[in-house]
Amino acid sequence: MVSATKTILFRTALAYLVVTVLNITVFVVMVFENQIDLISENAVLRSQNVGTSLKSYLDETVSGKESLGEDLVAGFFRRASGFGALRLVVFSEAGDVLFAAGERTPRAAASANAEQFSAINTAIMKRDFEDKLFFHRIDRAARTVELFIPFVHSGDRLAVATVTLAMRDLDRQMTLLYRQCALMALFIVLVHSLFVVLVLRILILPLRTLLQGTARMAQGDLAVQVPVVRDDEIGRLARSFNEMSVALKRLNDEARDANPLTGLPGNLSIARCIGDRLKSGGNFAVLYCDLDNFKAYNDKYGFSRGDEAILFTRDSLLKAYASAGNGGTFIGHQGGDDFIVVASSDGWEPCTKRFVAMFDEGVRGLYAEVDAANGYIESVDRKGARQRFPLMTISVAVVLNQRRAYLRHEQMAESAAEVKKWVKGRPGTDRSGYAVDRRAGDDG
Repeated sequence: MVSATKTILFRTALAYLVVTVLNITVFVVMVFENQIDLISENAVLRSQNVGTSLKSYLDETVSGKESLGEDLVAGFFRRASGFGALRLVVFSEAGDVLFAAGERTPRAAASANAEQFSAINTAIMKRDFEDKLFFHRIDRAARTVELFIPFVHSGDRLAVATVTLAMRDLDRQMTLLYRQCALMALFIVLVHSLFVVLVLRILILPLRTLLQGTARMAQGDLAVQVPVVRDDEIGRLARSFNEMSVALKRLNDEARDANPLTGLPGNLSIARCIGDRLKSGGNFAVLYCDLDNFKAYNDKYGFSRGDEAILFTRDSLLKAYASAGNGGTFIGHQGGDDFIVVASSDGWEPCTKRFVAMFDEGVRGLYAEVDAANGYIESVDRKGARQRFPLMTISVAVVLNQRRAYLRHEQMAESAAEVKKWVKGRPGTDRSGYAVDRRAGDDG
């Protein structure tokens, strides 16, 4: 069971680890993508401002000129360089290169490539039909923004100036982004770790201790106890477990001590019960019940019928004291034909009267019809002489702790032995009876 518990805990921890990693991954990716988009948007906004400024410059300097000279384009490049332009290429409407300057300029190119030509047409169409000043394209791999700015030169000819702008501070922004994502991931790991520690301390470890205690109890260790660390549901569960352990231990002890024939508690349980009553300080009565003429009955009818007589006595005791409704009554079997009853000091007598009457009424059913009619049986006494024995009766010696300060259960047993002798020797011993020790004294 402990191995199964460890397996469950391991699988739970593994599942939680996987979920945590997935949460961190999804969250960081979402933040990363969002920040990348934000960086791109900032670059676009900057390019729009630059594009608007350059468009205005072209309209002011080139419009109305009869030709597009290199001095005009060079001035335009200087203007663009002030905004961080890396290169400038001016294309005709047909895609031919009219002017190029800056880093990695395609001077050798005879015309625009297909991608550039498409961008040129888009820039012209945007201007004509959507009233846009320019068109831009972002190259994240090269970390640049290309502006396609259409303008009119040499009367009514169209041209497109392609300005390549560097994304300023991109490396720094990406470094900050990586650092931000790492800090977020670390924070999530820290929060999850704290949560795991709390769950372990509050739930997993106490439950694991309870499971281990349950496993030990299942293996026979009924004295196992678990620590109660908090006053919450887990703590109350631990207290209930400890109480259950004590109760099971007591039941197990009583079961081991129980008489195998009657199933009633034996001598250890009887001594414990009387000792607990003496420690509590309340008033109570102890009844020592002894069958009379049982040996003669056992000798004549056999041990099997003798066991029936013992069980009949047990059933009579249980019925008599159960009818009183006294839940505090204890009934034990010392062995042989001796029984013990521990009852309240004010409720024992009606039950005892009922018990002796019930016994005398039912005991005749244990005998053959002839013996029951005669009122005696013939058997051999302890000396081997054959003689007549009366039918079985029950003698009850009652000892109270109201008049005498008993300290131990052995003292009460000594007093009961004296009273029992008197009960057995009283006149009219053909019927059951009881006697009470009413002697006063400082001790037993």
